[in-house]
Amino acid sequence: MSWTRLRALLGSAASVGAGYLVLGGAGYLFLAVASRVFDEGAYSALASVYLLVNIIGPGLFAAVEQETSRHVSTRLARNEDPRPVIRQLGMLSGGLFAGIAVVTLALSPILVPEVLHGNTVLLAGLLIASASYAVVSVTRGNFGGRHAFGRYGTSVGTEGGVRLVAGVALAALALGGAAVAGWASAYGLAFCLAPLVAVGLTAPWFLRDVRGGRDEVSGAAGAAGPLGPLARGVGLLTVAWGLSLAIANAAPVVVAGLLPNDADGVATAATFSSAVVLARIPLFVFQGAQSLVLPSFARAAAHSDPSALRQAVRPALLLVAAVGAAALMVSAVLGNWLGRIAFGSAFTTSNALFTALMVGTVAGMAVQIVQPALLALGRHRWVAGGWVIGAVVFAASFTLPFAPVTDAVIAQLASAAATLGVLGVVLFRALRPSNVPHPQEFSDVQPA
Repeated sequence: MSWTRLRALLGSAASVGAGYLVLGGAGYLFLAVASRVFDEGAYSALASVYLLVNIIGPGLFAAVEQETSRHVSTRLARNEDPRPVIRQLGMLSGGLFAGIAVVTLALSPILVPEVLHGNTVLLAGLLIASASYAVVSVTRGNFGGRHAFGRYGTSVGTEGGVRLVAGVALAALALGGAAVAGWASAYGLAFCLAPLVAVGLTAPWFLRDVRGGRDEVSGAAGAAGPLGPLARGVGLLTVAWGLSLAIANAAPVVVAGLLPNDADGVATAATFSSAVVLARIPLFVFQGAQSLVLPSFARAAAHSDPSALRQAVRPALLLVAAVGAAALMVSAVLGNWLGRIAFGSAFTTSNALFTALMVGTVAGMAVQIVQPALLALGRHRWVAGGWVIGAVVFAASFTLPFAPVTDAVIAQLASAAATLGVLGVVLFRALRPSNVPHPQEFSDVQPA
């Protein structure tokens, strides 16, 4: 890799990473401020909004973003106009929002009184956030596919920045003695409006891409293909993202449910949850990786030459290996100490258990490289299938005759190994030097 390409990659990583750093930090601040300012009912409603918004945005609509990025990058690599497929994916995103809105409204008789504690403003906020993610998933996918990572980072950073400002402002007012106890609705609405602000700020760039002339391409217009393969790709990716979120977040919940509801059980569950959060920090820092590598992988795969994709995947996996080795060494030596620094003296997890959780995190980082490589090849069924197998292994691990925390650690490790193993084997077979198929032979969802 040349120094010019390395500098460009580092610059792109800095833009995307900074945006996700602001977004993630703002989420933690949102909950931290809410827990200290509002009563238990209001905080519970806001925490539920936080969870639901993150399931909808980074969860369900992530599939639309990745498919948009893949198709835009592939079409540009083939010197074709990407705008027809952008419009199709916009239609699919709108249909996904319509489905979410119908489900949300149908569940509102339960959702509002039981989950949102009677706050209909927060219900409206959920619908606004859903509509905003339907748009922002397409705009960010377009920016990523065009390698416009400065614009991508601006969109993510704007979403986080709005939430950060809201959290800091509320904290400052509360510390200043202002009566803010009744502001839970406004605070939650600000959280939900953040992606809409990101849409508004980046809309001129996006509209220039989809309305402007075809200066970036000189070949065939690349008319829109059938909608079925696009819908199938989005559907398979939605399954994969949903299962990955479930695996990532379920272990602490299951442990809390299996442990006895006494002081020792509650303390053990809290410590395990803290350990899981701490062990995920490298994955949190790495979470923008798929947005960076998927367009490059799609461009490399566009001409059906496995060697180009191999050359793109190899340095990314070496980076994961280097970062992962450093994380494992730190966790093996300083895991318990770091936990006590972050969560206080109640943190009692051993270095060995913390390191085991970190192994699962490193495997998750590797998945973030292997998965977009398979998506670039159109192997969506295998991506979804890998996560289905991982989820089955995860659930089965809790039937083992060990303590709940031990079962949970095994579940994290075994599910990560199963998912990475399936995806890794499929990618290895696809990228063998002798495997030089026609582009359609690579794909189980036809490229645009």
